[in-house]
Amino acid sequence: MHKHFLLTVSDDRSALFGVRFVNGFFKNKEQIKFTLLYIAPRTGPQDTMVPVASESDTCDLVLEETVKRLIDWDFPEENLLCKVKKRMVSTSRDIITEDNRGIYDAVILGRRGVSRLEELISDSVSVQILEQERSAPLWICRHPQPDRQNVLICLDGSQESLHITDHAGFVLSGEDSHRLTLLNVRQDSADPGPLFQEARQVLANYGISAGRIEEKVLDSKNPAKAILAEADKGRYSAVAAGYSGQGKKGLFRLGSVSLKLFYEIQGSALWIG
Repeated sequence: MHKHFLLTVSDDRSALFGVRFVNGFFKNKEQIKFTLLYIAPRTGPQDTMVPVASESDTCDLVLEETVKRLIDWDFPEENLLCKVKKRMVSTSRDIITEDNRGIYDAVILGRRGVSRLEELISDSVSVQILEQERSAPLWICRHPQPDRQNVLICLDGSQESLHITDHAGFVLSGEDSHRLTLLNVRQDSADPGPLFQEARQVLANYGISAGRIEEKVLDSKNPAKAILAEADKGRYSAVAAGYSGQGKKGLFRLGSVSLKLFYEIQGSALWIG
């Protein structure tokens, strides 16, 4: 089964962190499809979708360079599509609009995409967009370290943490090079056993064997700090956290742990549901 990602690119060629992350993370590259999205200035061309092999001049140089990198890294050319969109509202909102229009398994943002989203976080309307209108998880890629491996899945008992576990299971089905660690940051005496059991069942639905899954419990009053420390200690390629939004039950809600991870994570990509 193909996995289809919306990979955002920009003219900041020194910050193609999303591209670098997918190259280091995926080994079974035949399964991966990308739509490369470039948000052009309002004075740029009309919205265009073209095959990679096309000579159309609507494909900006940065898209061509990104395509060349992906092909050089053994991603199949026929699985790559370039999409140029004229900026309508803002880069971030236009990315989210494209996500909602398409059928993507995740939206991959490099450094520039992150900074644009950070600008929108403080705006209540934009927070509503992030909470209610995104149809796919976001992958935040800031300074990914290619020698890292495996995925850390944060569990807090919310449905959102199970959703991101489901996403991780889907992404890692057919990617046997990565192990998964289920992490519960405990702030009371609650038994995390049922959380782990439920997450294991979700992963088993994607053929993830029990031997690929580890469990870890950390006791901390500062969950974000504990997660970041574990991500660095274990040198995880990605950290997956649920996104509950304001006022909803769950540890990983906007304004708390997820937001701290969003701003502070380095080295590992952040998968946020």
